[in-house]
Amino acid sequence: MSAAITRHFVTVGGRRIHYRRVGEGPALAMLHASPRSATELRPNQEVFAGRFTTLAFDTPGFGLSDLLPLAQPETEDLADALAETLDALGVGQVAVYGRHTGASVAVEFAARHGNRCAMALTNGFPIYSKAQQQDRLTRYLNPIVPSFAGEHLLWLWYRFRDQHVFWPWHEHDLAHRANAEVPDLATLHRGVMEFLEAGDNYRIGYATAFRHRGLDALPDLKVPVCFGNRRSDSIFKTMSLYPPEAWTQEMPAETLAAARAELAVLLRHPAKGEVPAPPPTNAIAGRTTLDFVAVDGVQVLTRSMGDLSAGNVLMLLHRLPGSSALYDEMITTLGARRPVLALDLPGHGESDAPPEATASIEAAAGWVLRVLDALNLGTVSLYGHQGGASVAIEVALRQPQRVHALALDAPVALPAVPREQIGARWLEGVAPLTPVWNGDHLLRAWHMRRDMELWFPWNDRRPATARKHAPRIDPAALTLELREVMKQPESFAPAWRAVWSYPTRERLALTTQPCLLLANSSDVFAPWIDEAAAVRPDARLFRDADPTEALRDF
Repeated sequence: MSAAITRHFVTVGGRRIHYRRVGEGPALAMLHASPRSATELRPNQEVFAGRFTTLAFDTPGFGLSDLLPLAQPETEDLADALAETLDALGVGQVAVYGRHTGASVAVEFAARHGNRCAMALTNGFPIYSKAQQQDRLTRYLNPIVPSFAGEHLLWLWYRFRDQHVFWPWHEHDLAHRANAEVPDLATLHRGVMEFLEAGDNYRIGYATAFRHRGLDALPDLKVPVCFGNRRSDSIFKTMSLYPPEAWTQEMPAETLAAARAELAVLLRHPAKGEVPAPPPTNAIAGRTTLDFVAVDGVQVLTRSMGDLSAGNVLMLLHRLPGSSALYDEMITTLGARRPVLALDLPGHGESDAPPEATASIEAAAGWVLRVLDALNLGTVSLYGHQGGASVAIEVALRQPQRVHALALDAPVALPAVPREQIGARWLEGVAPLTPVWNGDHLLRAWHMRRDMELWFPWNDRRPATARKHAPRIDPAALTLELREVMKQPESFAPAWRAVWSYPTRERLALTTQPCLLLANSSDVFAPWIDEAAAVRPDARLFRDADPTEALRDF
């Protein structure tokens, strides 16, 4: 059985870089195409890991890596940034593998850092005429503009799909049909999420490929560089443009067959030197620290501020479905006062999705306790929002000695009968929410979330059920929420079923820890805060208070 890919962060000059690592042997740096992330390299990484220590990076501005602090970075800057990242990892020499935009960076790294580059292998090297460069810079990189109706999501779906149908994607005629397979639905969905992760700044990193010097870099290459191209790739038609002295190789069209052929090429010039273990993640002043903790083979993303070993830790549990990214500002504010820890519950956000992780509140609580064990944390205080409040209650009941206090924000504390009735109505139309060929699942998720601000329940759209608060339906904010909720769309329906099936009010009545209850009137579950207070009359109650202020002395 092959080793599992592990995920890490490294701090480089105040920037956060995310990478995936697996394998043993000489170092191999891997660079993805824009606007994707290192996720797209997983099939290749798993093949290469049998002979190399593979380091697949989210390039600056994509995935979970920060942008370079430059208004208009160039490919040369990205190559230098790779060298800086390798310095931070303690890696000397590497071979470099790059796809499309990543191929340009790989070639430029070979040209600028030849003493550190054993070889470079490209999977589709971008070559453009001056006219093509200008066309791409003018017409290819359209802005992402969130709209109230959610049509920007459909635009992204077809924009990403059509770059596999036409090349370039915006030239919809026979002459520009691409000789590529349309990715499966899961890959198309992931591509849209990666667009949204980069946001409108995707244009910054992507544009570097359209300004790069292309074949003009060849005279500066002093190390072996193999220009590989797959016949199924949109860039394959450029094979005839290489000079005779260039090392070119046609690769199989099928992904795994191509990866095996690429491995044979990479083995011709492996890097020298050992690859040290991943260094610990360094904190960046004024920002949350992201890291992954391995729990029973499951990679769980954590987000923290302060020294967790100092004690008095406040642990935040996000709403379900959701992720800790939606609470980053809150974590940063609270982290100025005390150590704060949050995580993406397994099956949500960036954490792995082990079987049944999202099936029940009880399962989620079990994972929280395992994370605390993995981090060697003893007693903590818990803050939970909506379904996260239910998880906090279950943790407090399972191991009461481990929970110092509870802060429950808009808990789903409906009495049993209305909870069952409203829950049954709420869940109508929620499942399934898996990717479909026309991208309609994105619109369904968008309007489901938007309608939660307008009616209760969201799918009972009558004047009598209209909510009486100012709706929070800013398209940019909703886009951020949808991105986090839909990173793992298969968890969406199970998470909501878990929230509605858990007897939050009844379980809260059994807790004994000091309790703080919060509810902003704009929150969908705020009307039931009095039900929570009724079963915990000793709790302090805050209405329409800033949670960070309510938690000041918590």
